[in-house]
Amino acid sequence: MAVVVGLVVALGLDASAVRPGQGRVSPPPVGRRAPARTASAARPPPGPVWRLAWASSPAWGYGYGDDTTVRELVRPAVGGAAVRVQISNLFGDRPLVVSAATVAPAAGGGAGVVPGSLRTLLFAGRSGVTVPQGEAVYSDPASLAVAAGQELAVSLWVSGADLVTIHPCCLAPVVSYATSNGAGNQTASTSGAAFGYASPWYRWVDALSVLAPAGTPGSIVVVGDSISDGFNSTLRWTDVLQRRIDLLPPAYRRAVVNEAITANTLTDVVPNDDRTGGGPPGLARLGPDALDQPGVSVVVLFLGTNDLFFGAPASEVIVGLAQAAARVHAAGMRVVGVTLLPRLDSERWDPVRQAYLQQIDQWILGSHAFDGVLNFASVVADMYGGACLPGAFYPPYDSGDNLHPDAAGATALADSVDTTDLGLPPAPRVPELVPAVPTPGCPGLPGIPPG
Repeated sequence: MAVVVGLVVALGLDASAVRPGQGRVSPPPVGRRAPARTASAARPPPGPVWRLAWASSPAWGYGYGDDTTVRELVRPAVGGAAVRVQISNLFGDRPLVVSAATVAPAAGGGAGVVPGSLRTLLFAGRSGVTVPQGEAVYSDPASLAVAAGQELAVSLWVSGADLVTIHPCCLAPVVSYATSNGAGNQTASTSGAAFGYASPWYRWVDALSVLAPAGTPGSIVVVGDSISDGFNSTLRWTDVLQRRIDLLPPAYRRAVVNEAITANTLTDVVPNDDRTGGGPPGLARLGPDALDQPGVSVVVLFLGTNDLFFGAPASEVIVGLAQAAARVHAAGMRVVGVTLLPRLDSERWDPVRQAYLQQIDQWILGSHAFDGVLNFASVVADMYGGACLPGAFYPPYDSGDNLHPDAAGATALADSVDTTDLGLPPAPRVPELVPAVPTPGCPGLPGIPPG
């Protein structure tokens, strides 16, 4: 790993995608764990706290809305007495004019909401807001008691025209409804009859925070790519991890917030988001998606494989990981690294990329830049049932492309998480979907074929 020792090359970031305070940060020295952060001696009096409870990172601009109403279905992972909603115009081509917005418990089975439950969303005390191009805004708090896992419907009337900021991918269920253009303000509709268009892609709404009871632990944000986004699978490993955490005593339960984007990179190796749909690179969105959100205490960083796919060398990815870890630590949060999954037989993979992946995984495991490491590479490598191919994907965990885990693989990843790395007590495991017996004595680090 001498190639990375002392490497402090600054990565070029798109300034338009970085909020104030997101400048470059030098990585911590390789081989030394960042100093522990201690709580302030003067603790604030106990009271309700804002916690990020759900999010879906915007990735692309697609389609136009004009005098239309959208209704987005979201499930906060923790409950509270009030909610705030964030609206993103990151990929809009002009200011986004939202003239009315509401939130309500969803009725289930469509775009309807529970009658009598609608709450108006205000913005600085006003019923509407204009979100500048490339930015996002939070609503004022709305008094609405919600339970963990309860489905909410957030409705926005976009009275002007704008390119729609979306999160495309991945799971099949409908999460977004919309009226036709020109249908006007339907935010107060309880039946949902006006919402004739259904989609699995979120529009404009990208985060929801709840006013949680005092003592509610800080949220865990996963900044990742398609492996965490659920591409090619019916299940995301983050959702299984949430199930495990929900089995803990109430005092320890917290939200696992999935901020993954399919095709996302850590660095700016892919300059054209429109070509890949992969959204801003992880270093650019680390602030708005995690560090700047309320009540986040742990960031799980699971990026880098797409950088290699698009042509970045291992050294650039390692510097990016070190920079990200340093920024999370500077924000007073815990950061957890994740080893890159084996992909020896996946599309456009070659020996050079394989060597880079091995180098990165070795650095993640040995650098001590993180407060904990999830060694996911070893979980899904083909090292079960007598096989010993650490660089290949275990077939029963493979969705079919030698990269993305299926439901059984996602479950195995989530079950492998040592929740003490997340600042929690050990959480119960969920039942495995496919039996897997490790091959005794299979040598080699994850991603490194034996011999």
